[in-house]
Amino acid sequence: MNRTWLIVFGDFMSFLISFLLLIFIRFNANNYLGAIDSHTVPFIILYLFWVLIFYIFGLYDLVTIKPTIPYLRRWVIALSSSFIVGLLLFYFVPIFGISPKLNLVIQVVLFGFFSFLFRRIIYSLFAKTITEPSILVGNSDYLIELKKTIEMNPQIGLRVINHFNNINEVTLGLKNIKNLVIILDKKTDGKDQSILNFYKQGVEIIDTAKAYEKYLLKIPVAYIDLSFIIENVNIQKDIFYKFLTFIINIIFSLTILIILSPFLIISMMLIYLHDKGPIFYTQKRVGLNDKIFKLYKLRSMIIDSEKDGAKWSTGKDDPRVTHIGRIIRKLHIDEIPQMINILKGDISLVGPRPERPEFVTPLEGTIPHYNLRHIIRPGFTGWAQIKYRYANTTDASKEKFEYDLYYIKNRNIFLDLGIIIRTIQIIFTH
Repeated sequence: MNRTWLIVFGDFMSFLISFLLLIFIRFNANNYLGAIDSHTVPFIILYLFWVLIFYIFGLYDLVTIKPTIPYLRRWVIALSSSFIVGLLLFYFVPIFGISPKLNLVIQVVLFGFFSFLFRRIIYSLFAKTITEPSILVGNSDYLIELKKTIEMNPQIGLRVINHFNNINEVTLGLKNIKNLVIILDKKTDGKDQSILNFYKQGVEIIDTAKAYEKYLLKIPVAYIDLSFIIENVNIQKDIFYKFLTFIINIIFSLTILIILSPFLIISMMLIYLHDKGPIFYTQKRVGLNDKIFKLYKLRSMIIDSEKDGAKWSTGKDDPRVTHIGRIIRKLHIDEIPQMINILKGDISLVGPRPERPEFVTPLEGTIPHYNLRHIIRPGFTGWAQIKYRYANTTDASKEKFEYDLYYIKNRNIFLDLGIIIRTIQIIFTH
């Protein structure tokens, strides 16, 4: 069973146990069947909402499942959000015929206890017992980073038992090691016969790029070549995916513009009153097939903030940001006008974040295959945005591009929906 689904299954079992305990605690033996009959469907629907909330807060992410203070904080917020959703479901959408007050509190408390207990147990199993021994072969920077990730996060399923420079150094006496995985660097010297001998012993061999994609959820740019592009980059997605993406883009952008229009109007007034400058700010961005378009934002910086030329933003400490600008950036209100870009077809809801032409040209000269970002429509949000910090250097842009490559290769409607949900979580928690 996939490790993530095992965690989901554990939450279901936690929910089931807590539900049965709730019935046992709150109802008489003569009313057990009636209570189960009236409560099962509403609470199952509630559980589905809770799974979605836990996903939004990254509680099914194998890397972040490690019991740390940040993880515990997310878990508490997710559980509190689950309780609030329960209240909304039962008291603002009263279609179930029950109004559980104390029952809901008991269910949340019991579910939280068993869910947390199960996650600690499953983490210990993943980190200490349910792991596959691995041997790393090579010395590239990518392999070193992968090794650090495995050693810091054994719960992802691997444990490093040795590290060699080339395949010929690996001994063949591996028959007593079950489920061995050899992660082989592409540039490693070695004989084909050595690899064949490992295959004969049932050893799984994967290259660094595939391991990187599987465990770090990005694709190392140094491993991209023409054959990779031909085999893995498919811009002709099926008609259903294109149609569904188009519908989601239209509905989402119109909904956001309508619901948040009061905040947008208030922000526009404050921006104008602050310095009597322009309300909107447009930037040239590179879109699909290198087409240049104007990206719309509410102005959050001082007038003529780039009179001396384009500059990387330094984030929240950028001295060019106005007092009003800091507020609307914190609330992400400055991004709302980009819904117009979605309606115009300049960008999609999900895709690689469009970059400025002034930065694209030098980045294309520094980062191999960087122009692959422009073979699909850029996005308001994207895989790189939820997995990586703001990029204001060439090295950061390179690593962010590796996440973009992962998205370009693996994009589908479920990945898109997951990115949208995680983006909403980031907006409300950052």
